[in-house]
Amino acid sequence: MTKNARSVLKEFLIDFIFQDTSLMDYVFLGIPLYSRSELITRYFIFILLFLILWSIFIPKSLLYVVILVFVSHFINWFFNGHGYQIFFEVIDMEYSADKAVKYVLKLREESMRRGLHVMIYGSWARGKASRKSDLDIFIVNVHGDIFSGLKMCFTSLKYRFIALFNLLSVDIYVIDRVEYLIWRSKRVPEERPIILNDPTGTIRRIYGRERGLKEFIEDIQKTYK
Repeated sequence: MTKNARSVLKEFLIDFIFQDTSLMDYVFLGIPLYSRSELITRYFIFILLFLILWSIFIPKSLLYVVILVFVSHFINWFFNGHGYQIFFEVIDMEYSADKAVKYVLKLREESMRRGLHVMIYGSWARGKASRKSDLDIFIVNVHGDIFSGLKMCFTSLKYRFIALFNLLSVDIYVIDRVEYLIWRSKRVPEERPIILNDPTGTIRRIYGRERGLKEFIEDIQKTYK
């Protein structure tokens, strides 16, 4: 197994055991990164995939059931923004700057139209992005209620599909807990979020700093192909 393949397998196993159950967040942060809305959506997709595969292959033993669990999770994991990172590591795939900019502007336009709180965080917000960097996006459910969160999850699913068809690696999550952003703003002081929309000013009040959209787009155009 190549070094890149081992790295991909390691990331998948860490996600499977810790991140997608939110266990890692409870252990290290004391609060979950993924919201209830996000977890419900992820588990719904996982169960749906598992049932589809079960109906196709009809497992005859516990081993085949375990295999179906891992395959279902892998498909879900791939779809949730990680898939093209595999391609990038293994075959050195390059992302399109033009597609990335159009994607971000489309999300910004929809978030403004629907009054959503949306921000880009991660390496782009820290000014440390490389041509391998994906787009990390939070849709913030500032009121924290489950019904609003589930509606926002439909938006995140939509933009995962758009990313998939545009050959982009995007981690886009719904955050139900504003407390996590408060923790993050202090824990990662070098991070200046790119705010796509913030109708109540919640994100700006928490961070007190941001990176301009124009600067971010210029960075993408210089960094991606």
